[in-house]
Amino acid sequence: MKKKSGILRTVIAMIAGVLSGVQPSWALVPDSVVGRGGVTVWTSSATFAPHYLAANRFGKLTAADGAVAELSVESNGLDPKKRWDYSFGADAAAGYRSAASYARYFIAEESWLPNKNRPRAVRLQQLYAEIKWRSLFLSAGMKERGSLLLDDNLSSGDMVHSSNSRPIPQLRIGFLDFVDVPFTRGEMQIEGNVAYGRLADDSWWESHFNLYNGHVATGIWYLYRRIYFRTSPLHRFGVTFGAQCASQFGGTTTYYSHGSVERVQHRGLRFGDFFKVFFPTEAGEEDFRIGNTLGSWDFKASYKFGIGTLGAYFQWPWEDGSGMARRNGWDGLYGVEFHTSGNHNIIKGGAIEYLDLTNQSGPMHWAPGDFPGTTVAGEARGADNYYNNSYYNSYAYFGRTIGNPMVMGPIYNTDGYLQMIGNRLRGVHAAIEGCLGTVWEWRLMAGWRKAYGNGFEPLIPALHSFSAMAEGKWHPAAINGLTLTVQAALDRGKLPSNSFGMAVSAVYAGKIFGR
Repeated sequence: MKKKSGILRTVIAMIAGVLSGVQPSWALVPDSVVGRGGVTVWTSSATFAPHYLAANRFGKLTAADGAVAELSVESNGLDPKKRWDYSFGADAAAGYRSAASYARYFIAEESWLPNKNRPRAVRLQQLYAEIKWRSLFLSAGMKERGSLLLDDNLSSGDMVHSSNSRPIPQLRIGFLDFVDVPFTRGEMQIEGNVAYGRLADDSWWESHFNLYNGHVATGIWYLYRRIYFRTSPLHRFGVTFGAQCASQFGGTTTYYSHGSVERVQHRGLRFGDFFKVFFPTEAGEEDFRIGNTLGSWDFKASYKFGIGTLGAYFQWPWEDGSGMARRNGWDGLYGVEFHTSGNHNIIKGGAIEYLDLTNQSGPMHWAPGDFPGTTVAGEARGADNYYNNSYYNSYAYFGRTIGNPMVMGPIYNTDGYLQMIGNRLRGVHAAIEGCLGTVWEWRLMAGWRKAYGNGFEPLIPALHSFSAMAEGKWHPAAINGLTLTVQAALDRGKLPSNSFGMAVSAVYAGKIFGR
């Protein structure tokens, strides 16, 4: 509880700092404040909910069964037309979620025993405050943010920062939207964000670890930055391109071997580290000069035609210099999407994606700097082992992958292994959505993936899974603001297991005050 209350105090301090900059002339009352209240009930036939029932929901649903009530209050978002503006929000949930059993080694008994873990009954999902001046904004706290490049409702998920995990407490600064690059007459625009945060899931990693082999890291800091350029959106044809980069740094890592602590690495944290980690320079035993860094090269082209917009995109992931230099072959996420014009079309949009992460710059990694005194001077920068690291936890938050959820997060490893076991994989994903009149919405999703292991440990035989989901939403005309949702989903395969599940939710949203 001390760790949790400490994080809450940190978030509140961040928010207080942001609100201290509010100008008296516009700080009195927001334009509107919206309240939402809802209940979600779900059940599944296996240890975990099916993939599409859980993926890209900001970490709200993973357990097999549950009944949760959620209440949120949010002001209107930052208005790009205003010189100064501010917004805030809070979102909390409480209820029951089923437990999952993880293997744990108890050295005193020299035996493996089940270790049951259940999500907390009460959860603070969001708590944030934001201010803007002209085209710049500053945000503090925990806020749900998805991908800028991809459609979170249709895509399998962004490679670096998707909507799959819970929001991380952070300070974020950047452009509110794309702004014109000087001297280009609006033909080129730029967008960028930088966020420093503190991962608040130490207790999750410690409680799910098997305490036998591997490592667990605590006290980790997080850095996210991105920069995108795009051509003028006023033209029929447009291009967006740029890069994302995320880092883990600081903290302490404890290494275990056969149930005993082998060594403890205290990295510490100095003020200068916040600047050094910003630029991913390779050097030292952690591959990068400071921390663990990963990212992606992103590209999207779109064309506007009479009935909508057609787009094609890719994200090329990297874990070190070999991936940055595109020595990892054609590894990446490739997709095509479309969106139709209008609000209530039978078909509103769709996406088809292909994910390939099998090259990983080759099967071997050898860096002489990792082994002082070695006579082998050559280097082999392979085994990129996406989302995994030898010094930090895998790239997950509360067990759910921060990047693309087709790479199964450690929350699904019931053997208590904290790395991602299936990041060397291929997969396909398709989604389509639309409306039936003004009160009904529908969405269908389906995907297949096959995992061959990770950068160092193969899966023999390879594991595969087929997943599908059907969703229907009803907005009763007689009760404005009410949304009833029914979802049915299934998994067939071993990523992680066969599962069938259903979820039903009722959410009411209405203005507390404002226009």
